[in-house]
Amino acid sequence: MQCYAPVKMRERLVRLSRWLGPPLVVGLVLGLLGPFGTYQSLAAGPRLAYWLAVISMNWFLTNAIVRQAEALAGDRLPMSRISVPLLGAWLAALPATGIVVLANGLSGIGWPANMVVLLGQVLVLLTAITLPIYTLEEMRARLDDRRDQDQPDAGAPTKPMTEAQTTWHAGEGPARFAARLPRPIGGQLLCLETQDHYLVIHHSRGSEMILCRMKDAARELDGLGLRVHRSWWVARDAVASVERDGHCTFLCLTDTRRVPVGRSFRADLKAAGWL
Repeated sequence: MQCYAPVKMRERLVRLSRWLGPPLVVGLVLGLLGPFGTYQSLAAGPRLAYWLAVISMNWFLTNAIVRQAEALAGDRLPMSRISVPLLGAWLAALPATGIVVLANGLSGIGWPANMVVLLGQVLVLLTAITLPIYTLEEMRARLDDRRDQDQPDAGAPTKPMTEAQTTWHAGEGPARFAARLPRPIGGQLLCLETQDHYLVIHHSRGSEMILCRMKDAARELDGLGLRVHRSWWVARDAVASVERDGHCTFLCLTDTRRVPVGRSFRADLKAAGWL
């Protein structure tokens, strides 16, 4: 069932804008201000191009290092919301300085006379950008994970239950959730995915979409699986393995699907023995 593809594409575009937007905005602002002597050294066009290139490359470099630091040492560092981005910025300062040196040479600004001063400038800039951005991302992730808890009930009303609708592939499923379905899914339940106000039910024979809140579905399916992300619920029997990619954790399902694990759900999953 592919009627939810436009919604999925829209969500991907939103994620892409969140990923690319900040470095572009910071690069444009610095390009207009021209700090560290670039206002006098470069004309408007080259100055904008210089800062967009430097900020974008160093942004993604620093983000990768910060996330790696979070994955490797985030649980062991005190005051991790501050120490993790600071550690990442300090570790990224040296390679980021190399990028600035190369950009200065190519843009015509010239090679730096004092590498120590330049390293200090890069470190100050990375810290000033990384610390607030990391904090805002943490706050947004936590708010996103809890967003639907305060929403009014928008789920579809339950319909009269039939005996066939209470049957899953291998046993009986919760009757109230089964009553929401237009027909029995007939396959093994794998996971649930939120698409705006709808819920996509992924199973071994395909996918179905219903009007339902994730929190309601997770409550009704309690015991069969766990909520692993703001937008995902996973059946316990569908988990094949756990995969870590930098700061990200994924559950690999029996159908080769990779489901992301939200940060605020990790503790519950560890307690349940999933991670």
